[in-house]
Amino acid sequence: MIITNSNLMRTVNFLLKCLFTGLLFINLTRCDEEAKIPEGPKPDSEALIEWFNTSTNNQVQRFIINSSTGGNVTGNHGTIIKVSANAFTTLEGGAITGDIDLELIEIYDRASMLLAKKPTNGKKEDGSINTLVSGGEFYVNASQNRVPLKPKTGFTIVAPTENTGEIDQEMGKFNGVVTCNGNDCNVVWEEADEKGIDVGEFQTTGGFKTAYYVYQTKFGWTNIDRWYSDPRPKTTIFVDVPEGFDNTNCAVFITYDDEPMALAGFDQYDNNKKLFTEHYGLIPVGLKVHFILVSIIEDEIHYAIQGATITENHVEVINDVQSITEAQLIELIGDLP
Repeated sequence: MIITNSNLMRTVNFLLKCLFTGLLFINLTRCDEEAKIPEGPKPDSEALIEWFNTSTNNQVQRFIINSSTGGNVTGNHGTIIKVSANAFTTLEGGAITGDIDLELIEIYDRASMLLAKKPTNGKKEDGSINTLVSGGEFYVNASQNRVPLKPKTGFTIVAPTENTGEIDQEMGKFNGVVTCNGNDCNVVWEEADEKGIDVGEFQTTGGFKTAYYVYQTKFGWTNIDRWYSDPRPKTTIFVDVPEGFDNTNCAVFITYDDEPMALAGFDQYDNNKKLFTEHYGLIPVGLKVHFILVSIIEDEIHYAIQGATITENHVEVINDVQSITEAQLIELIGDLP
C-alpha cells in the first residue's frame, strides 16, 4: 500500500482526535467524580449566635425585692446590688408598688466573658478601641409582671475585690454600649463622665471585705475597668483562620498572659486578605498571649487555643479546630496564664 502525505495527515489527525477525546473523557469523569465528593461539615453562623445568646442567658440570676422598701440581693460570686426604697418607676415615670423582678449577671473571669461575648474592648474619646482590664462586668435589669422599669434614684453595685485580685485605684466606671444585627449583638465599653467608683468595706459573716462601689443610674451593662498599659513598642496583629471560616461563623479572641481580667475581641475582618484583625494597633511587641477561636459545627462547639509571643506585624495562623464541650472549654480558658 502506498501512503501519501494526505493519508498520513488524515491518520495523524484521527489519532490526535482520539487522544483528545480520551483525555477529555478522563477529565470529565474526574471532574464528575470530584463533584460527587461530599463536602465536610461547615461552621454554622446562626448556631454560633444562638450559642452566645444561650450562654449569656444561662448566666442570669433572678431575684425578687419589694419596690416600696428596697433591699439588697447577693449574687453567686458575692456581688451585692443595693436598691433603695422606691428606686424604680414605670418607663413613663409612674410610681410602682409591690414586688419587682431583678436580674443580675456577674462576670469575674475570661471564660464567662467569652461565653457572654463581652470582651474588654473599650472605646476612647477619639473613637479608637483599646483593651481594658476589668474589675468585674455586670448586667442589671428590673421589671414588674414582665413590664420593663427604669431607675428613679439609681442603685449601687458592690463588687468584692477578692474576685479580681488587689485593689486598683485606677479603676473607673464604663457603660456597655450594645449594637445588634438581628440577634447578633456586640458590646463596646465607654468610659462614664464621672469616675463613679469608690473603694470601701462591707461586712460578712466572716468579717469585713473590700469592694468596689459603683453607683449606676441606668440598667444594662456596667464594667469596672482601667485602660491596659504597656510601655513596649506596639504593632498590629492578624489572625488567619482555617478555610471556610470568617467573621460570620466564628469568633476570635486574645488573652494577655498574667492579665486574667483582660479579653480582647477581634472586631475587624479584612474580606480581601481573609484575615481577622484589630483596628487600634496597640498590641505590645514581645507580649505573651493566647489566641482563642470558637465556632459551632453540627451543633458542637469547636475551638482552637494557641499560645504566642507577639512579633512586629504578627500573623497568627490557625490551621484547624477540634470539638469540645462547654465545660471543657471553660476549664481550658480558666487554666490560661
